[in-house]
Amino acid sequence: MTELLDICGMPVFLEPWITRFYTTLEIELLSRLKGKAMTADEIRQQLGSEPSDRFLERAWRRGVVRRMDDGRIAPAEFHVRFESWALFEGWQDLPDDIKDRLNRWELAYYTARHRGTVASLKAGRPRPTVDACPEYLLLEEVARLFAHIDHFYLWPCNCRAMMRGCSLPQLTCIRFSNARGIGWEISRERALSVVEEANRKGLMQSAELAVDSQGRLDGALCNCCNDCCFPHQLARELDAAKTWPLSRYLADLSTEPCNGCGRCVRRCPFDAIVQEKKKKGMPLSPPTIETTRCRGCGVCATGCPQEAIHMQKTRESVLEAYYA
Repeated sequence: MTELLDICGMPVFLEPWITRFYTTLEIELLSRLKGKAMTADEIRQQLGSEPSDRFLERAWRRGVVRRMDDGRIAPAEFHVRFESWALFEGWQDLPDDIKDRLNRWELAYYTARHRGTVASLKAGRPRPTVDACPEYLLLEEVARLFAHIDHFYLWPCNCRAMMRGCSLPQLTCIRFSNARGIGWEISRERALSVVEEANRKGLMQSAELAVDSQGRLDGALCNCCNDCCFPHQLARELDAAKTWPLSRYLADLSTEPCNGCGRCVRRCPFDAIVQEKKKKGMPLSPPTIETTRCRGCGVCATGCPQEAIHMQKTRESVLEAYYA
């Protein structure tokens, strides 16, 4: 079993639970693929007649193996298997302390993978469009962005599925490509309605986009919370608030139409809006916005019944052409 940990990069502490993630035949398959890729026919020669095309297709969808550009099959990193497992399979099969340890392991990987990009952005260097970096989008920007997208696939949010840190909706991730054929393809109108409903529930909109050499967009539109989502956890870990995801707006509260209802205070994910407690015999005081904490996600503005909050742009995005 230890050999399998090396092949796919599975953390050592999961060794007692290997069979929760891989079937016996998948373990045998990975052991034969150690350090190499093989065609489906070569795999059948190695393992006998049992590994059917259906079995290999299932192993690919489950994140056990990956397909090379030339059609050969190679082991997939355990990070891919873990995402699929957390989204659709067996969280209930692990003790809580192991779940928490696995989440910390995955978050450490995510943080290490993006540490260099975050440091570059914090230093003020320009963001290359070929890298998918998260940035907050307002609802009207989401609608304009979706006009440039051809296909929409609905996925569960992998961050909330893994972290389980809140009770907000999970079926909210809109991806623009269908990795391993897992997502449900939906219409542009349905995708917009998913985003609008997520916003009503208090989730922030964050685009993770890259532009290829032919000017085509790929990535996802995430509907994020501040408790579970990896970009916000990374921001806390690397002191990258307003950088990851990129903040492009500040909330501005106009006191005249505000009736002091406090809904914006409750909706703000970052405790950036404060309000004095009501004093006996006095009207409600309007809230105030602490701009150093405001990330510009816009959740306060969309939830204001009086439309008293306006989002003021503070910086352009390198993908501005797709939002404008």
